[in-house]
Amino acid sequence: MGQDYVDLMLLHHEDANDEDAYRAMEDAVAAGKIRCIGISNFYESGFARMLDMASIPPAVLQNETQPYFQERSVKEAIAGAGTVLESWFPLCGKADCRTLFADPVVAEVAGNHGVSPAQAVIRWHLQSGNVCIPGSSNPDHIREDADVFGFSLTADEMAAIDALDRNQRYASY
Repeated sequence: MGQDYVDLMLLHHEDANDEDAYRAMEDAVAAGKIRCIGISNFYESGFARMLDMASIPPAVLQNETQPYFQERSVKEAIAGAGTVLESWFPLCGKADCRTLFADPVVAEVAGNHGVSPAQAVIRWHLQSGNVCIPGSSNPDHIREDADVFGFSLTADEMAAIDALDRNQRYASY
C-alpha cells in the first residue's frame, strides 16, 4: 500500500478462522502497522465471542444500520466494550435509498429543515451516536452528504425516525 500504517482495519465477517485473523490484526497493532481494529457483519453472539478472545476490543463494529434496521440490540451489546457502531448502508444502499427518501416521515423531517432526505437521515445517524459514512462517487452527493452540521433534529423528529425500525435489511450479511 505504500503507507507506514493503516488507520483502521476491519475483519469483514465471521468465519472459521476469524479469531486467528483478529489476533493477527492485534499483532499488527502491536507492531505499529495498524492504529485501530474492528469487525464488520458480526452480531451479538459473534461480538461476544470475539470480545472474549481479544486483547484489544474492537474500536468499531460496522453493520448495516439504517432507519428500517436500527440494530438497537447490537448497539446495546457493544456499548460496554467502548465499541462504536459504524453504519454500513446508512441510506439503505444505492438501489433502495429511493424507498427510504420517499418515506413520509423522512420527507417531512427533511422538509422541516430545508435539507435533502439523505441529509436528514445522516443527521439522524449522527445524533443517534452512529458513525455514518455514506458512499458516493457523485461529487454533488458527497458535498451534500457532508453538509449536515448546520441543523439538528428535534427530539420528536428523532423519535419519529426511530419508530421506522421494522427489522428490514437490504443486504445479506
